[in-house]
Amino acid sequence: MNPSQLAVPDDLIDWLADGDRATELLTDSVLVDQQWWIDHLAEFDMPNTLHGSKISRGDLFALGAVAGESAEDAIALLWNVVAFCLGRQNADGKKRIAAVAADRKRLGRLLQEAALASRDDPGAAYAMLRPDKGGNTIEKLGPAGFTWYLYFAGAGDPKHPSPVLEAKVGRSLRRAGWKGLRDGVWTAADYLTYSRIVDRWRTETEIDRNDVIVRGLFAISPPSGWDHPWQAWERQTWEKANWVRGPLSTDDLRIIHRWLCTLSALAPRSAEAQLEFRQLGHKISQALNGEVSEIYDGFDEDRVYGSYIGRRI
Repeated sequence: MNPSQLAVPDDLIDWLADGDRATELLTDSVLVDQQWWIDHLAEFDMPNTLHGSKISRGDLFALGAVAGESAEDAIALLWNVVAFCLGRQNADGKKRIAAVAADRKRLGRLLQEAALASRDDPGAAYAMLRPDKGGNTIEKLGPAGFTWYLYFAGAGDPKHPSPVLEAKVGRSLRRAGWKGLRDGVWTAADYLTYSRIVDRWRTETEIDRNDVIVRGLFAISPPSGWDHPWQAWERQTWEKANWVRGPLSTDDLRIIHRWLCTLSALAPRSAEAQLEFRQLGHKISQALNGEVSEIYDGFDEDRVYGSYIGRRI
């Protein structure tokens, strides 16, 4: 399927209808470790531009409104966005500060240009911070981080064309039918296509804001690993409390099938064992396109050991 033709997922429609999603989004705020930022910005001779110990989306929209006016304003937005995304964790925060400090003038101008481009050319803005031929422009600042920067550079414009793209959003898009979308590293062309999908879904669902669509994609995202081959046989397992992460390979599934068959044979009088094997064995067979031995209603030792033991599976 052409990703530009993706239909709005039903669970996204349901999520949008189940509350005042715009108000929920616009009242977001995050507690951050302000002293950590003061100390580490000073360590690299960077000005303390952190908004405070609590940062809201409104604060970041205000910073985004001026991010295109100067390199320093752009860097100020960046630190507040990173702090907002990390909360009190600060993972790799020092490395990001060091990377910008080492090339402050050039990267400041680049962030300024990306902020301006984000408002009408999301593909170009994305490519500035991650060229297709090369890695991230700023060390430890990949798409899952800098698309937040591009988003807030829109200053809260409801139709801002540079949405956040993270792994959770990617999983929701793949489940909606965009099978070719990668797990975590996207091209500028992918980002542009995604931007257009979000804008179209906003129109089709009669929602006022693009970022509400994105928040919904976060909300309905399946867990990591949901679309590995081993989960194709029961994709709703991730909704259960005892969901187990994968992935298991197809060979792993064949081994599981073999031992289920063996255990079922060892308890021929157990109706429960026979039923459970038929149900689970059938799902495994479906996942492997039938590339396991036939699943019988019941088993005896001769049939099991003649069919399975000693075979390379």
